[in-house]
Amino acid sequence: MPTNLENMQTRVTAIYVELAALSATKAGGKPNVSGSGDAVDHIGYKKSLYDELKSLNELIGSLEDPWEIIVS
Repeated sequence: MPTNLENMQTRVTAIYVELAALSATKAGGKPNVSGSGDAVDHIGYKKSLYDELKSLNELIGSLEDPWEIIVS
């Protein structure tokens, strides 16, 4: 069973793949669209991927930091 750290690293990889696949024809790569009652926030989707990536990298960094136990 994968650890939480491994699961987070897997999600980071998936986000990198998603960001790399963005193009002018895919969600996140297009400009925002609205009209006839529908609205699609492509820019917000891309930003949410970057925000999630930042949060995951901070969490992973805190889990990978070395621990020091001082016994006195």
